[in-house]
Amino acid sequence: RFKLVPLQILFCIAFFISCTENLNFNQINLELEPTINVPIVYFELNQNNFLDEFNQEISAVSDITVFRILETTVLKENLIELKIDFEVENGFNRMFLVKMFILDDNDNITHTFNQFTIEAGDLNYTATGTILIENTSEFLNSTRFRTDIILPPTATNLNPNIEKIFKFRSSGTFYLRF
Repeated sequence: RFKLVPLQILFCIAFFISCTENLNFNQINLELEPTINVPIVYFELNQNNFLDEFNQEISAVSDITVFRILETTVLKENLIELKIDFEVENGFNRMFLVKMFILDDNDNITHTFNQFTIEAGDLNYTATGTILIENTSEFLNSTRFRTDIILPPTATNLNPNIEKIFKFRSSGTFYLRF
């Protein structure tokens, strides 16, 4: 029992003299860069969405999705970049063109993405669009996404009795700096 006493005293002395300086948190330069992932747009279309009441093809269908995440002041003030991932499943035997615009409350375009061409039967189409806020600060006024799905004319007409599905989804990764 007495053999451990000198060892215990040595540990106590080392413990007390090792932490003699005060910590100064003012010297820390802390920069946080969190990311936020959110779904943005999702919709499904079938062959009837591209046919009128007389079964004549409609050349384009538009979807407008409300985009409210930029209403947060903290996000607006600290957003540096946004990456949007697009995924499309085209179950049709026809090609589609996809145009996507980001709009403000007055329908002014705040950002336009490059047009996508989705080949017939492509069930795994993916693309990514990037927005750097320092280059497009008007994007911070965005409130809605408009997606135009365009069906170019061909000799093959859509059959209202054969179920076909077109799925569109997108998600955004918001990069922040505090």
